[in-house]
Amino acid sequence: MKIAFVNQPIDTILPPYQSSVGACTYGAACSLAAKVCEVVAYGTSNRHKHAPADYREHNVHFRFFAVPLSDRLAAKASEKYSKLVPSCAPASSSRWLFRAFGRQVAEDLRVQGCDVIHVQHCAQYVPLIRACNPSARIVLQLHAEWFSQNRPAILERRLRHVDLVTTVSDYISEKTCRQFPMIADRCHTMYNAIDAAEFTRERQYDLAPRQEKRILYAGAVSPHKGLHVLFDAFCMVVEEYPDVRLDVVGMQTSYPLAENFELRDREVIESVYPFYAYDWRARLRAKLSLGPADAGTYLAHLKQRLSGAASGKVVFRGFVPRPELIDLYYNADVFAFAPIWNEGFGIPPIEAMAAGTPVVATRSGAIPEIVRDQRTGFLVAKNDPRALADSILKLLRDQELQLKMGHAARDWVYENFTWDIVAERMYRCYADLCGIKTQPSGIGILKA
Repeated sequence: MKIAFVNQPIDTILPPYQSSVGACTYGAACSLAAKVCEVVAYGTSNRHKHAPADYREHNVHFRFFAVPLSDRLAAKASEKYSKLVPSCAPASSSRWLFRAFGRQVAEDLRVQGCDVIHVQHCAQYVPLIRACNPSARIVLQLHAEWFSQNRPAILERRLRHVDLVTTVSDYISEKTCRQFPMIADRCHTMYNAIDAAEFTRERQYDLAPRQEKRILYAGAVSPHKGLHVLFDAFCMVVEEYPDVRLDVVGMQTSYPLAENFELRDREVIESVYPFYAYDWRARLRAKLSLGPADAGTYLAHLKQRLSGAASGKVVFRGFVPRPELIDLYYNADVFAFAPIWNEGFGIPPIEAMAAGTPVVATRSGAIPEIVRDQRTGFLVAKNDPRALADSILKLLRDQELQLKMGHAARDWVYENFTWDIVAERMYRCYADLCGIKTQPSGIGILKA
């Protein structure tokens, strides 16, 4: 069986500087290639400047196409417009997103002659891919929900060309089926996963407890991830447990409102809108080196929220190399994750759990599917810093509970969320689409 992955052109696939969807493409492609499948994966050379356009690794054939300047300018203009006009359709689903890339991929796929073409979220390329590859089976995988500001008629036309829709959580599957009932019988959940090889070392549970406890956050430093809620909670934690620090890993980037929220949900929009207000005076002063470099940004808002006692206990690490991030997962006592949007899946929490670190997170979208409340961590309501702080404190004060939940978290991830397990499910879906018989393996829904 020959399988192609079409990645979002805005993502980086190859390590060590992968984006989240790019890492999913890499993990799935490499695991499927190990199952004697022939696999080709598509991305943009602009995101992979240090790799040749035709590149092979782990039996996967990577094809990277250049994005012309006109497409890059159009994408940048679309992004700026979506920030100025939040009610517009999300840029990620726009037909203007890197159109040349979509054409090049569709035409190259015709030459490759693939049995299955797995498109990562970018549904705008599906009609052209179908036109060039009429006999291939097309799988569209959704990594986040489609919001009401998208035009349903346009999305329906794209879905007509798809043989199977997979999503990264039951939350996304159920919402997609409600929105588009005509695909309810061909929409299935296909969870994301971790590379088990990155988490092979056992956590050193027998070491004497550190005096200073460590809380870790990893992900985008953007309003939809609820860092402002986490910072308010951290100030409360410091008041009651001073020997603690918070490491924040991730780049400052405020994702457009239209990419994260239903714009008709006025209460949520009003709560985050101040973080999106562009302070042009502060940004101009920063550009002229007359003020802090982050002035007028969400990061500056976060720093201003910290109390005097908490401000010296937060380390902003930015984007770190992969090995350093793995070490941070292993060295953390608690992983804190407080998104206020509806998270489509949540890779950082399962990576933390794979390292044996319990998670405190909000009941956000798919998070209750991957974090088991009271067993691998704690779940609290969105936008509730007091509840978040109380759950973090419970783990900081109870070493035995922390270790117990950490053990359970690691077992849970290794039983359900590794790429070998998920790739097996993918292969069976593909084989079913292509009419290929396979032997039962016992791999199915999540283990209890």
